[in-house]
Amino acid sequence: MKKFFLFRHGQTEMNLQKRWQGASFDEPLAYQGIEQAKNLFLKLKGAHLEVIYTSPLIRAVQTAEIVADNKIEVLQDDDLKEASFGAAEGLTLLEVYEKFPDIAGLWQNLSEEGMDVFFPPKGESKRHIQMRIKNCLEKIALKEKRENIGISIHSALIRCFFLYFGVRKKEIPHGEPFVFTYDNHVWEMIDKNKS
Repeated sequence: MKKFFLFRHGQTEMNLQKRWQGASFDEPLAYQGIEQAKNLFLKLKGAHLEVIYTSPLIRAVQTAEIVADNKIEVLQDDDLKEASFGAAEGLTLLEVYEKFPDIAGLWQNLSEEGMDVFFPPKGESKRHIQMRIKNCLEKIALKEKRENIGISIHSALIRCFFLYFGVRKKEIPHGEPFVFTYDNHVWEMIDKNKS
């Protein structure tokens, strides 16, 4: 059995401005984000992480490296990169609603009805994000010999993975671990209090 500890990177300046970064903005951690990553390190001390896989975006890499504390291998995987939000990237939520009134509401409500909407051009749908993160985690589970695995990623990926379990979680806090197990092609969400 593999145990996965999924966590969102620490805050960046764009997070503090409440702007959607998406895949095209590669921002470093702000001071607050560094502190969140340090607190996450303390939260995960008893998890006995053996490896951390991370998105290649710098905010996730920095968070992974702080948690690893030069004692755990950190590996990047392109399939863990933040979702693409098309022309919504760089905008605040208010600006997203103004620019994409028909899409924004469906995107935000996390219903089945909105699973296939995306922001043009070339944005990803929640269904695509969900399959990407699920397939990536399964790929890691099948190839990785180590059992306690950290995953440093982004809010959209975590939110869409929660949807796989029927959990609609609008806010994914920075630096908060969520625990899942994978055993013989079966996923289980461990800490249901965090859903």
